[in-house]
Amino acid sequence: MIVLNYHELVEAAPSNAWCLTHETFDAHLTLCKNRLISPQSFLERCADPNASRNDAVLLTFDDGFMSDYTHIYAHYVTTGRIPGFMSFIPVDFVGSQGRLSWRMIEELDRGGVAIGSHGMAHVDLTSVSDVELGRELTVSKSMLEDRLGREVTLFAFPYGRFSRRVWDAALRAGYTHLFTIQLGHHRGFETFLYSRLCLTNDMDVEYMRRHLLDPDAMRGFVWRISTKLRLYRQLMHWRCR
Repeated sequence: MIVLNYHELVEAAPSNAWCLTHETFDAHLTLCKNRLISPQSFLERCADPNASRNDAVLLTFDDGFMSDYTHIYAHYVTTGRIPGFMSFIPVDFVGSQGRLSWRMIEELDRGGVAIGSHGMAHVDLTSVSDVELGRELTVSKSMLEDRLGREVTLFAFPYGRFSRRVWDAALRAGYTHLFTIQLGHHRGFETFLYSRLCLTNDMDVEYMRRHLLDPDAMRGFVWRISTKLRLYRQLMHWRCR
C-alpha cells in the first residue's frame, strides 16, 4: 500500500512548498483511479502480511487546514469520489485562522474521516524535554478523545521527525499507528511505523506517476543494499537513537 501526505489545498497561487492547488490534487486523483481506500480498509490491511503490494493508496492530510473540510470532505468524500482520508490535528491550532474548528473536526469524524493527533503545537518532538514530549502526546490525545467520544490511536510526527525515545513515548501514550514522511511502502522498519510521500508543489504529475508505479524507485543505494542484506531495520535503529 502507498500512503500520500498532503497539507493545505488552494484554488491558485500556493503560499508555500507544501500547499498544492485543487488542479494538482485532481490530477493526482486521476492517477490513483480506483486504487484509493478508506482509512478503515487501510488499518485492516495493515495486519495482512501480503498487503505491501502497490495495489492501494491512502490519502492523509496534516496540520488541520480548513481545506480538509471545505474542499476534500465537501467535494470528494460527501460525493463519494474518495472513500475517506486521515486528518492529523495539531490541537493548539484548532479554531485559528485557516484551520479547522472543533465543530468541523467532529463532523469529519462522523463522516468517516479518521482523525489523528499531530501533537499540540507542531514542534519537533526529537528536540523537546521528556515532560514536553509527554504533554504533546498525551494532552493532544485526551483533548481529541474528549471531543470525539472515542479512542484516538493515530499519530503523525510533526515534520516527520522521530527517534526511538519519541516512538517509545508515543506507544506508551496509547497510539498504535505512527506516521512519518519517509518514501516507500506503507510499512516502515517497525510494524507500528508507516511511511508517507509528502507532496510538495515542485513534484510534477510525472513524479507522482513514477511513485505510484514503484514507491521504492527513488530510494538510494544504501537503502537498496541494506534491504537486500536484511540490515535496514538495524541501520534505522542505530540512526534513530
